Amino acid sequence: MLAEIPIMGTVFTLEFEGDGRAQSESSALVAEVTNELERIDRTFSTYRTNSEVSHFRRHEHGTHSESFDEVFALCELARELSDGFFDPWAVPGGYDPSGLVKGWAGERALALLIDAGAERAVVNAGGDIAIHSAEPINIGVRHPREADRLCAVVQSNTAVATSGLYERGCHIVNPLGAELGAYAATVVGAPLYLADALATAVVAGGEQVLAKIAQQRQFRGLLVTVDGVLRAIPGTMVTVIQT
Repeated sequence: MLAEIPIMGTVFTLEFEGDGRAQSESSALVAEVTNELERIDRTFSTYRTNSEVSHFRRHEHGTHSESFDEVFALCELARELSDGFFDPWAVPGGYDPSGLVKGWAGERALALLIDAGAERAVVNAGGDIAIHSAEPINIGVRHPREADRLCAVVQSNTAVATSGLYERGCHIVNPLGAELGAYAATVVGAPLYLADALATAVVAGGEQVLAKIAQQRQFRGLLVTVDGVLRAIPGTMVTVIQT
């Protein structure tokens, strides 16, 4: 079954099969995933004035939900793994976990599909992809300067996250105050929320962050430099098309 859920300023696409469900049951599962994504958006959206994150940014701390505390801790972990180049506390307006939350939401959606018995499932969270598959699948990496072209194809049966400046403009900040290190980056490996955060970190810090990621055995990836050169971590299952 294929379903699209507009949420969190993007579209989550669900593709799942092998769960033995009738159409009505599959629709109910999509509704369950939708409810979970809406709950996450209500908690973490920086555009909702009444979200937990918005209250926190206004220093109205109060009592936090379990989800808020979990994501907060994961952001601290991602900051450590990226040598500080992923830093939700260094963005304008205060704490903003958006660079990790979308991947975290994608993982939550995938878990619901797996728990329901899906033998194969793919959740595309606005370009960040969580995968449950016995065999690796091909994921196209969009050319950072030409929307109708690919620059590479990577293989994964876990997760693929891409971050870049081509859709939302220069929305990524280098926490050290220097120029950004890459124009786009793709990280392959699970969990998706860390791949998501690390892809953002590679755009911020460039090749030094890509080298840091190479030390984490579960992650591989690539970047496209500002002048259009593609560089990949050795061992990344990637087919370069053209940069």
